[in-house]
Amino acid sequence: MVMSGGHYHLQYSTKTGSVNITCWGTLQHVQRTAQTFFIGDVVKLTNCSVIEKSESNNDSMYNPSTNVFFRITIDMKAGGIETVNYMDHLLKLNGVIPGENTDYVFLDQIVRSKTTYLDKLVNCLVVIKTTPAKKNIVTKAGKNVVNCEFELIDSTMEVVRFITWQESVAELTYSLIPKQSILFLRDVKVKEDSFTDTISLEAFSKSIVTVNPSIKSAHELYSFAQKLPDDALTPSIKRVTSGTSKVPLHSITRYVTIEDVMTEFPEHGILNAMLTSFNCKDKGISKRCTGCQKKVHGLCGKAECFGKDIQSYYDFTVSLADHTGYTDKVKLTGECAEKLIGSPVTFYEDWDADQKSSCMDRVQLERYKIVFTTFNLPSGIWIQVKQIDPWVYSVNDGV
Repeated sequence: MVMSGGHYHLQYSTKTGSVNITCWGTLQHVQRTAQTFFIGDVVKLTNCSVIEKSESNNDSMYNPSTNVFFRITIDMKAGGIETVNYMDHLLKLNGVIPGENTDYVFLDQIVRSKTTYLDKLVNCLVVIKTTPAKKNIVTKAGKNVVNCEFELIDSTMEVVRFITWQESVAELTYSLIPKQSILFLRDVKVKEDSFTDTISLEAFSKSIVTVNPSIKSAHELYSFAQKLPDDALTPSIKRVTSGTSKVPLHSITRYVTIEDVMTEFPEHGILNAMLTSFNCKDKGISKRCTGCQKKVHGLCGKAECFGKDIQSYYDFTVSLADHTGYTDKVKLTGECAEKLIGSPVTFYEDWDADQKSSCMDRVQLERYKIVFTTFNLPSGIWIQVKQIDPWVYSVNDGV
């Protein structure tokens, strides 16, 4: 439910569809009515008007998407809304994602390709990482507004800030528990803070937040979240900052194929594979705080890290292929990426488009000997490149 000026808007969901409802009246009437229920309540509508849904740009731009051809209106003269307590079986609808579109993008896709997603609307499946913080703010015009911010994380281990100025969404977040509450965010806007160089997701009047949605991928994300440490880092950061793998690289001697990796899930091995995609144009650089070694998108917010430097490092997601298969779940980071590119990250940051294109032409579609370790996420088995060299035929290759 969203309240604005002399009307408020809410969306009613069923298992088969959802409909937008608008109430008109004086500001006092709207505020009084809005305070009688919250998101997730079961309500009863009486004497309401059913009208054809408007196809205007304003309707589609600011109101949640629905899969029906009509909308409902109530006002001070006709129609009413009240909460009911005798239809608890409808509460299970709280886990139903409104509409038919349950596709979503991963947070690392948004961060790595921010120019593609900036100011666009996206769907995301995430878990709460930090306790929501609510602020009551008085604007210069004397208006009281609510701001709520907290951190989100998903199966890619990317962390993004969530922001809302919608009081109804802020109310909804009060009961959220870090690492316990799963959210399906529909039609949230991707924003960028140019000062801190950070990406955030912002909920506005069109956005819908579904808590603990009843879909398989949400249950998988919940199971994944239970294993997260409180200071959860991205998998690539963990491996870069650890310096060495638990298994010394020289002791990894088993040659495997991509099919072996996808079916046998080895902890480590050696691949002879072709680098089929290596996109320099997506930048491929992340940053971490030299104090806590945590991945950041701008300045580190920890008090103990005040004054610490922010360090850049290579962080690419690439794809590999051999005669048995293909995978795009491959991390190429740190010194391995530097060796392949042939330039320190500090110089690479100043490269122009021609230099990056030249690099892509040089390294893509070439065959390499790759020593790797693996890690498992809900999205599948991932390969972490630990050493990469041009492939040279040897009778000891094993494949």
